[in-house]
Amino acid sequence: MKLFLIFFLFGALSFGQSFDSYFQLLEDGRIQEVKDQLPELKSKYPYDPSITYLQLLMNDDGDSTLVQFKRYLIQYPNSEHADDAEMKIGEYLYSRGLYGQSSQQLKKIPLKYDKSEHIQRAFDLMLSSFDATGESDSVQYYLAKFKSKYPRLQVKQYNIDMRITELKPGKKSNKKVTAKIIDPNSHPWVVQLGAFGKYANAKRLKSIIAGAGYPIEIVEVMSNGKRLHAVRVVRFSSKSEAGKIGKEIKSKYGVNFRVLKRP
Repeated sequence: MKLFLIFFLFGALSFGQSFDSYFQLLEDGRIQEVKDQLPELKSKYPYDPSITYLQLLMNDDGDSTLVQFKRYLIQYPNSEHADDAEMKIGEYLYSRGLYGQSSQQLKKIPLKYDKSEHIQRAFDLMLSSFDATGESDSVQYYLAKFKSKYPRLQVKQYNIDMRITELKPGKKSNKKVTAKIIDPNSHPWVVQLGAFGKYANAKRLKSIIAGAGYPIEIVEVMSNGKRLHAVRVVRFSSKSEAGKIGKEIKSKYGVNFRVLKRP
């Protein structure tokens, strides 16, 4: 009996690790390698949600994939990839310019998935969506709500005046966070450190620079019909101030930069 349990646990661990490697292959753009292995994986694990999710990630038909991601969440609401699927739906809606729908979708991530690795990105795209639809009240509300729930959330890039005020006795917490957005036109300059096709590469650079204390964001931009993820240090009141930070980062990390005016 003990031998069986040891074998079962070892097999489950190996299986989980192997699937991580397949997802990494997709992230690296090595799609064909995963496709070649898919028939064998489906025969061995026909009912595992990870198989279905792998297939969805390889689907090139955006509209069809959107429907399938929604179907996946209905079929596997407790899957370890549920937050990934929610994020994919939000990103797709955002990329299509459906900002009203994307904001409602993206806020599900920090509301439903406390441990998700997508919270910062969902938060950033959600606020961008609210901003695009002119919902400034929603921007302020969710800035305060999620900053209170996730203290480590990066919000410096939004030029926010965060204030802590006392709540009346009897509430769940005796403190409340409120947010006031500073006029971005007073700080229109940004330092762009690069623009990447793969979000993982942009995230990697962001982690390095943010770890040194620089306020940084990832912004989706279009270039020659392609969607890129631009890594930017934000925001500065003058071009010279931005240039000074750019030179400082280049000196420390060898990263080239461009100073851009983006009100």
